Amino acid sequence: MQIIQVSENLKQHWDSFVKTNAADGGLLQSWAWGDFQKSLDNKIFRLALINGGGQIQAVLLIIKHELPFEYNYLYCPRGPIINILEVEHLNSLFAEIKSIAQEEKSFMVRVDPPWVLGNEKRILDVDFRKSDYEVQPKCNFIIDITSDQQDILGQMKQKTRYNIGLAKKKGVTVRISDNIVDLESFWQLTKQTAKRDGFSSHHKEHYKKMFEILKEDGTMKLFLAEYDHKIIAANLVSFFGQVGTYLHGASSDMYRETMAPYLLQWEAINEARILGCQYYDFGGVDIDGKYGNKWHGITRFKTGFAEEVKPKEYIGGFELIFNPIIFATYKFIKQIKE
Repeated sequence: MQIIQVSENLKQHWDSFVKTNAADGGLLQSWAWGDFQKSLDNKIFRLALINGGGQIQAVLLIIKHELPFEYNYLYCPRGPIINILEVEHLNSLFAEIKSIAQEEKSFMVRVDPPWVLGNEKRILDVDFRKSDYEVQPKCNFIIDITSDQQDILGQMKQKTRYNIGLAKKKGVTVRISDNIVDLESFWQLTKQTAKRDGFSSHHKEHYKKMFEILKEDGTMKLFLAEYDHKIIAANLVSFFGQVGTYLHGASSDMYRETMAPYLLQWEAINEARILGCQYYDFGGVDIDGKYGNKWHGITRFKTGFAEEVKPKEYIGGFELIFNPIIFATYKFIKQIKE
């Protein structure tokens, strides 16, 4: 076994491995996601564990995040992706991560592997500790979409089915776009939604670059709900591997009675089925009420798309700290901002 930094000529092999072995779909470890991070001026590292026959056994996309005063940390979103369980091989992979962190003078490495609850020991055994801060959602709500449309509808809560039908009855239509011009409508709706619901959005350039890069091969599409000749709601949805994933959504302060967001999700589910996906991931939910009222509305909305709610719970985030003083300062400042 050897660990290599992967070059462009292995792009197809990389994505093929991720799609085959990532139970969560693997978007955040895809080649395009790395390119997106580079477009944000983040340095990235693509590592692969290769066996004697030249076959990939594990991959890991690492992103370097720069902070003021020349400090930085490394982050591996929903990785590593592996198809082996041997501890010694995992140790080798994380030893390489530590080596990169030392070379880059990083004060911390953060990972949140795509492993379900119960696999914590695998990451604790390589010197990481549990983080008290989650970058990615701890619980995702995912539904199986391999059955026909009527079966999928039949498995939803009655209120959700009603709202999908109501949106259609009121004349809401959904258009799928890969035109960068349409992203302006998404951005304007995002500003309204952030102000209304009290959250901080990414900068406009973040969404723009993500859409520009991921739409090129159909990995990302923009769903636009139109009513009365206006765009009143919009979702950014990815399609990678066997999973369609709802990433970002926004809606107008007006026309709330049209229930457009329900129809948007339904059309995204149908598009995922057309593209051969087996699952649709609504993203993060708060099943146990850990995050307070802020998550209540979105959790209720998402979980309405299945009568029986069985969220997928990941092991969460883990950290390896190299400079405790800088880490403590970083954590303190982050808490103040929040």
